[in-house]
Amino acid sequence: MKTYLVEEMAGDTPVSHHTVIANTPWEAATIGTRKEVKGRTDERLWVRVTEESSRTVYKYAFK
Repeated sequence: MKTYLVEEMAGDTPVSHHTVIANTPWEAATIGTRKEVKGRTDERLWVRVTEESSRTVYKYAFK
């Protein structure tokens, strides 16, 4: 399992954040926000997930 920083975003501004331990970034986004997510296109409200060890960033939107 890996550690992820899950941030709910409004545009480019983080509005909340959580540290989550999960198997995948998708799972971390779901656990951290307590909502279902999908791949992000250009939504204003979205989720940024950063894997803490590699600093890889993943982007999701709410379903």
